[in-house]
Amino acid sequence: MQGQSRREFIGGTAALAAGLALPLTQRPAVTVSPIAGTTVNLGAYGVGTFLEAAQIYDGYVGLPLATTFEKVYMNHGQFGPGLPSKMAELAPSGCEFLISVKPSNSRTTSQQKAMAAWLALLKAKGIRFRMVLYSEPNDKAFLTAQEWLPYWRYYAPVIKDAGATLCYEPGCGGTTVVNRAIALFPSNPTPDELWFDYYATAYRNGSRVDKLLALAATAQVPAGIGEWGWMAGSSHASGAHQPTMKIWDEYGAYLIGLIGAKKIQLGAAYFNARFGTLTENVITGPKDPRIPMIRNLVKAVQGA
Repeated sequence: MQGQSRREFIGGTAALAAGLALPLTQRPAVTVSPIAGTTVNLGAYGVGTFLEAAQIYDGYVGLPLATTFEKVYMNHGQFGPGLPSKMAELAPSGCEFLISVKPSNSRTTSQQKAMAAWLALLKAKGIRFRMVLYSEPNDKAFLTAQEWLPYWRYYAPVIKDAGATLCYEPGCGGTTVVNRAIALFPSNPTPDELWFDYYATAYRNGSRVDKLLALAATAQVPAGIGEWGWMAGSSHASGAHQPTMKIWDEYGAYLIGLIGAKKIQLGAAYFNARFGTLTENVITGPKDPRIPMIRNLVKAVQGA
């Protein structure tokens, strides 16, 4: 994400390219510094700026999370002309970003050029970022590797050529979706990082991410949690039952166990945003009963 921060691979793009050309057992070691954050949008607290929203959340939780690391969602084909408001408002505080871009499915050279120009703008402005090529592609947009890999192989090199960290970020809802995340795990180029989205509703319904993390480990791709929280938007839309606090604590303990076992090395970003009519993920005040687990997971990330 960035004009190379300490959270990127050491050695820059040339070293990465050389490493990916080697057999897995001969790739150079990487150094990562885990980061904990929270994604907050304006709808979460009904305020006028992203900085205000981030500060409200951080005040409730008692930790500088939303002002440290946030996810940014770009619309299909959206590149510029400048910085999104979230980045413009939070970057001066030192916030880093996990940015999802979705260039046209038609795979056009104009989209390649637009993305390259926007990446150059981010770097020129000193934005510290990781770049996700199409967040949650396995949910609905790409159902097979035959659909996904040509898209990945067309646009991913643009991100690599810009010297940015290239990330694969699948959704991990139901077991079928997790299996698809595994089937779509990309190659040529291999992602620099895996970030995955995984909520307590998925845990409640029996979904687990161990096999996905094992695949990433085999490919020597470090992993982080791009979104975690109480309830996924699709769960809300389908009328699924909400998790209980017992499930919440079990889910949090599961994630902390994966962090402690070094299967999640990069960090995690809680999803504290209003998504359509879904408001269940929003922390409502300093006495919200979910805060202790958020703090415990942040402690695990920082101690990883």
